[in-house]
Amino acid sequence: MNYNELKNTVFHTAIIGAGAGGLFCAGSFNSPKVLIEHNTHPGKKISISGGGKCNFSNRFAKSTDYDCANKHFVKNALAAFKPQDFVSLLDEAGLKWEERQDGQLFAMDARDIVRFLIRRARETNTQILTDTQALDVRQENGLFTVNTSAGPVRAQRVILATGGLSFPALGASNFGIKIARQFGLNIIPQRPALVGLTFDKALREQFFKLAGNTLNAHITCGKHNFEGSLLFTHEGISGPAVLSASLFWKEGEKVTVDFLPGEDAHALFSAQKNSAHTFAAALHGKISTKIVKALLGELDDKFPNASRADIEKAAQTINRFTFLPAGTGGFSKAEVTAGGIDVREINPSTFGVRRVPGLYAIGELLDVTGRLGGFNLQWAWSSGFSAAKELEKMF
Repeated sequence: MNYNELKNTVFHTAIIGAGAGGLFCAGSFNSPKVLIEHNTHPGKKISISGGGKCNFSNRFAKSTDYDCANKHFVKNALAAFKPQDFVSLLDEAGLKWEERQDGQLFAMDARDIVRFLIRRARETNTQILTDTQALDVRQENGLFTVNTSAGPVRAQRVILATGGLSFPALGASNFGIKIARQFGLNIIPQRPALVGLTFDKALREQFFKLAGNTLNAHITCGKHNFEGSLLFTHEGISGPAVLSASLFWKEGEKVTVDFLPGEDAHALFSAQKNSAHTFAAALHGKISTKIVKALLGELDDKFPNASRADIEKAAQTINRFTFLPAGTGGFSKAEVTAGGIDVREINPSTFGVRRVPGLYAIGELLDVTGRLGGFNLQWAWSSGFSAAKELEKMF
């Protein structure tokens, strides 16, 4: 349908944003609706997620896997549409998927998920407007007008599914937040999440040669602990354990890294005091020599004559390396955006905006952020489904 055909139409619902939440919501209720997307193709972020494999959910997803000011907010949506429900839809469509470590569910090709979501939306009476920028949203006499680059679109209801600020190269913007503010909603400051942490200048110089090296590590950030792969980068550290920790990191807060989780470096050093020539040699087979030397510097060669204080210092560096991150890799490298519309503004069962009847908000635009491992796409499905079931009643 081109714009000349739809300009005189009043849609049941206008959905702004054809990402995961918007596409899934559109396909979950059969009413005349329009899906407005500024990119030339829907689901661009989905198509590159999970390294092109799309980590579409996590079998063990539960409310405690999400960072949200109200820890109970996500419960209704997760109960209404579970990971198995999405799996069932894929099975019905004949799409193959696989389960990986820790319940992570992946498609065989992310593009299969995008095509599936588009087809599902079109089959449920959805007109998709691509390459169309939403410019403004107004409400008058109970009717919404979405002003777009193609002209005004009118609808009885509007769903904001514009996502966060991550992946600006794909066109991420603050449009949803702008509209939320326009309607007087409270906004929790947005920040990059599931992102690498950066070093200050001194630490960058210390670890510069380690870029590309990985090892298993345990990360402590406040009350939160994560174990998994850590990757050294030219700017700092990344990898699954670090990305998970970044969700809870606050500016000015120190982070502690245990490079030898489950083992006591002090005991290992003490046991090999008379047989190893360096601290790195004492950790042979456990941590690469290159990493140990970067961590300990000149102290590494002092092992044969090391004092108790030297051994204690070396052990603490290995098991309790504490530093103050200079910051994060920013929105350009963040998997998701934390913060957003304050969930106190939103009905947790319908995702309707409490103070603006007919306006809804779903997905990453809300102040709900899941851990690494498929939890954020599950939130897109669950929140989109819950809004759709409410809108279905209003046809």
